[in-house]
Amino acid sequence: MTERIKISYANCYLLSGDKGSILVDTCNYKDGPAIYSRIKDRNVRLILLTHGHFDHVSSAKYLAKRLNVPIAMSEADVHLIGNGQASKLHANTPLGRIMVFFSQGVLKKAEYSLFTPDVLLEDGQDLSEYGVNARVISLPGHTKGSVGVLTADGDFIVGDAMFNMLRPTGSRLFEDRIIMEESLQKIRSSGAKTIYVGHGKPIGNN
Repeated sequence: MTERIKISYANCYLLSGDKGSILVDTCNYKDGPAIYSRIKDRNVRLILLTHGHFDHVSSAKYLAKRLNVPIAMSEADVHLIGNGQASKLHANTPLGRIMVFFSQGVLKKAEYSLFTPDVLLEDGQDLSEYGVNARVISLPGHTKGSVGVLTADGDFIVGDAMFNMLRPTGSRLFEDRIIMEESLQKIRSSGAKTIYVGHGKPIGNN
């Protein structure tokens, strides 16, 4: 089961299985206590980060400490922790360019609790040891190390590899447009029933 936790402008999700749960993304630094109150009794066994941008990772350390669980992410995005400007983002739409402009200012002021991930994710990695029948899918483009989580039930959490702001699209911001579009095609052809994005409401994958 996939539960959307809408606390800030970015989404995080709780994936629940027969033997445990996985928290996917952690929103902003100030959101940690509110997220914790929602999931503290849900047998969370892992925090999985779809990519290294501040609005998805900033309360990871706080939550990992409170829940006593490991943090997992792609090694390719570790350099972004506490340094979101380490990679340059691009856009190909007016809305995307506005987002790039404003994100530059926000990144300078973003609050972090720095951490080192305990688990480095790989494409195809089985997550059943954390109680959920799901696997990691590499979705680079938005960032080099962007990943998603595809469950056996057909739920696909894709982080910022897709947006649903005004309408469903590929990532509005990206490090590499061509690779981002390849990841978008991977999502669409995945066989997933529902796509859960980093910003906006879930999308039916028709």
